[in-house]
Amino acid sequence: MIEPLARFLADAGALSVFGILLFRTLIHDSAPRGLLAGSLAAALAGNALWLLLQSESFADAPGTVLLGTLFGRVLLTQAVLLTLGAATGGRWGAVLAGICVAAGAGHGHGVAMGDAADLVVSHAVHLLAAGAWLGGLLPLSAAIAAGNTGAPVRFGRLAIAAVALLTASALWQGWSLGGGLPGLLGTPYGHLLLLKSAGFAAMLALAAWHRWRLVPALPRTRRVLAISVLADTALGLAVLALAAILGGMEPGMHTQPNWPFPWRPDAGAFADPDLRAEVLGGLAWCALALALLAAGYWRRWCWLGLPVALWLGLPHLDLLLMPATQTSFYTAPDPTPASIALGEALFERHCALCHGAGGKGDGPEAQRLPTPPADLTAQHLWDHRDGELFGWLATGMKAPDGQPAMPGFAAVLDTEQRWALIDAIRARNPFRPDSVRTGHHH
Repeated sequence: MIEPLARFLADAGALSVFGILLFRTLIHDSAPRGLLAGSLAAALAGNALWLLLQSESFADAPGTVLLGTLFGRVLLTQAVLLTLGAATGGRWGAVLAGICVAAGAGHGHGVAMGDAADLVVSHAVHLLAAGAWLGGLLPLSAAIAAGNTGAPVRFGRLAIAAVALLTASALWQGWSLGGGLPGLLGTPYGHLLLLKSAGFAAMLALAAWHRWRLVPALPRTRRVLAISVLADTALGLAVLALAAILGGMEPGMHTQPNWPFPWRPDAGAFADPDLRAEVLGGLAWCALALALLAAGYWRRWCWLGLPVALWLGLPHLDLLLMPATQTSFYTAPDPTPASIALGEALFERHCALCHGAGGKGDGPEAQRLPTPPADLTAQHLWDHRDGELFGWLATGMKAPDGQPAMPGFAAVLDTEQRWALIDAIRARNPFRPDSVRTGHHH
């Protein structure tokens, strides 16, 4: 946990320096001098600790890491820019500190991936917006405590723009790095990201209370507002601590997610004209329910139609759900000739007895089974995701009556072998969609 602490100190200090200088430039030149010096000291201490930890990890001298690696050069650039910004002050000081904050994206997952310019840019925007809002909260609290009732109004305008950018960049970063819905719900990275989002939502709720309740009632609420802004700062620091931990974790997009529910969303119903009409009808009724809910604020009798609309709409939406397993959203590695060859050998050894040598479900044991084996050469194979096939190979399958239809092979086939077997099954199927990469359906 030492590296997340170093990240936290470096990021919190840099954001605070940038936020203070921006506050002094745009809002009011009233931030305590010691606050700027303390923030700079925290940032430089975090940078130094982070450098020492990385040097130990690289098994190299700190000077070599500082000058000879991308990590070190970004860190050095940040330290120089932040120090110059704090010393210069004013508008140009804020610009220098802002460049330092944006350069923090050089430590992010986007740069590590090498081909994710969108993630790098959105990360830089995210950091700048965080500095403008979170970094300005401490000087705002000091200004309010000193009796400056105009600062909250001016800061509120800046905060609205910063929060809009924060929200947009967070959604983009979270969805991409988190691995979409499966990654958010099924990986440790996603769980921590959701916790961070909850903290951000709490900050927004507190900020809304300030904007719509406490600020209009100034100066009567001055003391409460100053304390509440400090509470918002504490929440922000907690969110920043979670971000520091996330920075050292493998993103959900690179992790096999364990889906936690027995059902998963599926849009396959839209491909069938009859099912599509039913689903669209259900969605229309649900849209009407939302409209009635909104209209109820003006005409309360509208709420009477809400349960009726939901009753008519929700039953049709089960067409958008499919049974799921824990591995439903696993994705297979890229197939290779070697993996397909291994899978063919495994198929002959473990599967041909029931499924047949050609995979048509006509093996020697097929006639003795209560449930006929699946024809693996049929088109319906592509209706099943890689992760579902992987899970069935591990735990087996059950017939509609609940009786075992296929045994599990978790004790016989390891992970690599199960993926190889799937490669072989996919490769021999003649109905492979052109849109699916060789041998796979995700």
